Amino acid sequence: MAGQLVDFTSRASMRVATKFLVIWLCAGFILALIKFTPSSVVSGSFRGFKAVPDAKTRSEYRACREDNIAGSQRRWNTAKKRYSHLQDDKFTITMQTYNRQDELGQTLHALLSEKIPSLLEVVVVWNNVDEEAPADYVSEHGVPVRYRQSPVNSLNQKLWPDPTYKTQAILLSDDDVHYHPSDVEFAFQAWREFGRDRMTGALARCAEPREGGTLQYSLCSNAKDQDVYAMVLTNLAFSHISFMDYYWSDDADMATIRDYVDQHMNCEDIAMNHVTSLLTGQGPLLVTGREKYVNFEPASGISRKPGHIEARSKCLDDFADIFKCKALINETGHIQRGVVVL
Repeated sequence: MAGQLVDFTSRASMRVATKFLVIWLCAGFILALIKFTPSSVVSGSFRGFKAVPDAKTRSEYRACREDNIAGSQRRWNTAKKRYSHLQDDKFTITMQTYNRQDELGQTLHALLSEKIPSLLEVVVVWNNVDEEAPADYVSEHGVPVRYRQSPVNSLNQKLWPDPTYKTQAILLSDDDVHYHPSDVEFAFQAWREFGRDRMTGALARCAEPREGGTLQYSLCSNAKDQDVYAMVLTNLAFSHISFMDYYWSDDADMATIRDYVDQHMNCEDIAMNHVTSLLTGQGPLLVTGREKYVNFEPASGISRKPGHIEARSKCLDDFADIFKCKALINETGHIQRGVVVL
């Protein structure tokens, strides 16, 4: 009996020792794996969380047009074919509004008081979700004005490729800014001739590199000897409907972008410039009329909030992180209505 007890104790001790040895070897293997794994792998995704790239990583991002984006371009080309039946010689104004009925009324009155030959329809994106939209009507020059009730108050709603649109060209607009009516037709014809594959509009913005690989959003200024711009804002810009289609596609990056815009209630215009340059490899196109565009600059609005410029700069960096490349492309040329007299 004593011998059996000694034998049992010996076997139990061996099992414990074996288990301890296995655990020790596994722990050593894991530590070695972590030690010799590149930091880029260790800092990757974990249950959906993506580590924020450091400055060195951001500075090494290449231009998107140098990367393999064939899949995105195929999707965009398919969208272009899908909308090729829409009218090419007319355009639609899509104007987003939220709690600014005075500015909306003034802008609509200004645009509809004169005949704009190629204007087919005005669609007002009504983001006052708790308030019924006004009735549709037809202007004195025969232009239908249609109010589209948004399901949610989202900046993305203006960029939705409404299946009832009848034109390929969409003049994206806010309720407080507009071209002079006599200049709208000129801007549309400039888009038809030179800007189909670009965001084409009146308000240029810059993305200036900073130390550490980040970008600084700015209004652009001749005083700084700036002769390039990287964006044209969608508060007054023509876009081909196919870009809006891609923006609202089920592409994973675009879904992330739309969620980002909703979360921050900002930067849908910066996102659209990223999309356009990503797909075409071209920068935007600044088109100015004979007169400067009208901007009511109301006291309330996103651009009036403290920290607006830094928030926009963060959007530039965050979008580069999402796309893993630098999509924006600097442009130098612009189109201005009128003859330069020397």
